[in-house]
Amino acid sequence: MMADGWTVSGGLTASGGLVVPAYFHPAVDPAGWETLARSAPAVRMVVLNVASGPGEVWDTAFIEVVNRLRQAGIAVAGYVDTNYGRRLGPQIMVEIARYRKWYGTDSVFFDRVASGIEHVARYQALVASARALGTELVAFNHGTYPDPDFAEHADLLGTFEGEWSAFQLVDVPSWVHDLPAAKFFNLLYGTPARMDMAVRTIADERNVGSMYRTDRRAPNPWAGLPADFPNPVRPGGRDGAAFR
Repeated sequence: MMADGWTVSGGLTASGGLVVPAYFHPAVDPAGWETLARSAPAVRMVVLNVASGPGEVWDTAFIEVVNRLRQAGIAVAGYVDTNYGRRLGPQIMVEIARYRKWYGTDSVFFDRVASGIEHVARYQALVASARALGTELVAFNHGTYPDPDFAEHADLLGTFEGEWSAFQLVDVPSWVHDLPAAKFFNLLYGTPARMDMAVRTIADERNVGSMYRTDRRAPNPWAGLPADFPNPVRPGGRDGAAFR
């Protein structure tokens, strides 16, 4: 924490920083990847999604951009869809291994993660296998608040993904406030920059340490960075985490 109270974050040791779903190709938007690398103090994790996973063949266009992000101290996570616990563990591990071998990722972003307590053991096993392969940072993107036992097995919990209208209606369980704000990230789309202060206020109240907001809309709001990326990093949550 700097003396003026603003958090500088990046890499695996950051107490805050943005979780950025970068679902766009370097050949289509090279400027977006350049912006991510230059924004390292504000970014904790960039999620690499080649083809709803690592794809079936190696795409060398991602090598240079991933290297630049990692050299800047940003964790790069391979996107892995778990289909709410329906996908088999061996399929998932093949994808994690491909990300590491082909693109040099150091982290994993598990998407569509189940939220019920009956699924905790399954995800615990997936994380243990991922760590055995060398995974450093693990994110669970539930899109809702899961059973609190999930917090023991992931470094980051995604507890919302959606638009502003739904974001306002979220009920926050009390256990959330027992953990550091840096444990939680939200992905908010279809929300213009003029809403930023309202978003930040709600995120503070909910103890969300990473609030990524974009004005882009479905079907793929993560197909590029928002026009105002990134906002200055500022105090947030109870431990000074960064907000977007």
